[in-house]
Amino acid sequence: MRRKDRELCTAVEIDDVLRCGKIAQVAFIDNNQPYIVTMNYGYVNNENKIKIYFHSANEGRKIDCINNNPDVCFTIAICDPFVAGEIACNYGMKYRSVVGYGKIRIVDDMDERIAGLNLLMKQYTGKCNWEYDNEMLKRTTVTCIEVESISGKRKK
Repeated sequence: MRRKDRELCTAVEIDDVLRCGKIAQVAFIDNNQPYIVTMNYGYVNNENKIKIYFHSANEGRKIDCINNNPDVCFTIAICDPFVAGEIACNYGMKYRSVVGYGKIRIVDDMDERIAGLNLLMKQYTGKCNWEYDNEMLKRTTVTCIEVESISGKRKK
């Protein structure tokens, strides 16, 4: 990282961005071209092994990408207050963000699928014990990024 003074240096700081964030942008590889999708997510951090869960339809471009190449990059950002200045170059945005890399997979195990959906719901509602209709589960694909590396940055 070029600006070491902006680096999130601890696992706690990175986890805070994951916990407070609301959307993730995931970059897939589609026939050697980048393809970015904005998605809702839920995550678990177990002894600094981070897994990020998503849900989607059972078919489409994203699913094709996962089946063809599981390598992904993702980012989650939290925008803090906008800072006004006297001149154009003094304007700016305070933020915290993470960028990570990993492999994404389709979750087949029903217990893990439900756990992943519960993590998604917890991210937005704080509640993590939901029941899901079997028909809805049939129409929903749950995916998981197993994070291989992650770094964070902030502007105060």
